[in-house]
Amino acid sequence: MSRTPPAAPPPSRERARARRAAPGFVMAVLLVALGVLLGGCEGDGHGIVVGVRPGRPGLAGRLADGRYEGLDVQVAGYVARRLGYRDDQVTYVELGPPAATPSPAVEGRPGVRVDLAMGVLLPRARAYVPPPGTGSYALAGPYLVSAEDILVPAGDLSVRRLRDLTQKRVCTGSPGPLVARFGVAWQRAFLITSTVEDCARMLAAGRVDAVTDDAAVLAGVAAASPGSFRLVGYTFSRHRYGLAVRTGGRLYAEVDDALRAMYREGAWRRAVIDNLGSLAAKYTSPPPLERYVRKRSAP
Repeated sequence: MSRTPPAAPPPSRERARARRAAPGFVMAVLLVALGVLLGGCEGDGHGIVVGVRPGRPGLAGRLADGRYEGLDVQVAGYVARRLGYRDDQVTYVELGPPAATPSPAVEGRPGVRVDLAMGVLLPRARAYVPPPGTGSYALAGPYLVSAEDILVPAGDLSVRRLRDLTQKRVCTGSPGPLVARFGVAWQRAFLITSTVEDCARMLAAGRVDAVTDDAAVLAGVAAASPGSFRLVGYTFSRHRYGLAVRTGGRLYAEVDDALRAMYREGAWRRAVIDNLGSLAAKYTSPPPLERYVRKRSAP
């Protein structure tokens, strides 16, 4: 990342005027002058902190110069601009891998307070109970509805559907659907769990026969090595990608409106074409946005 947000947001404009003589306020002003982003403050001109999960070509990746690219990043950038932030006021931090339940994993490192977490797997039900540690976040989206697919070497025509993996060595970042289909004994004999980047390297080296992951990610892997891999086109285990939004203030209230504007103005379609390559033809229109309602967990 290019800038390091502090542990706490800066004071609002109203409180700032009353604290100009305080040493803590003077230090905050000095930090801003030095170009340190004070993340987590909404609409005060200092910036916004966005969490992304790199290592997923097409959705989120990190360039050699430290910048991020992908559909998640373009959606985040558009939303941030609609909220009133310039591109240089957006700081990106890395999040942990997504879970089967909506889990923003919002602490990229100790002390970082994330305003928007991208690539969160949304639940099927609109009413949901937040997992422990995510109670201060709400969900918005989805901005992409995708599914897992299978990637094999370009010349391998033996895999056409999921059942063809029965006797294949498979690498995946999300073993759940495969284990549910083939069982634990198959998992021990044939399955390797790793990142999609590691899986792609093993596939290229012939150490595994197939890789499963989100279709958008596998399309990005295939595009990076033209002629090396084939995307089977058999999808399973749908994914609904959305945002975890820090609640409170105008940030949460305006994210949904920003997504709708992105859809309406055609920016979403352009982002899909820019990042999903051959899969862009499957996403001619954005998915309907849902209203997610947080429920309190049972005492």
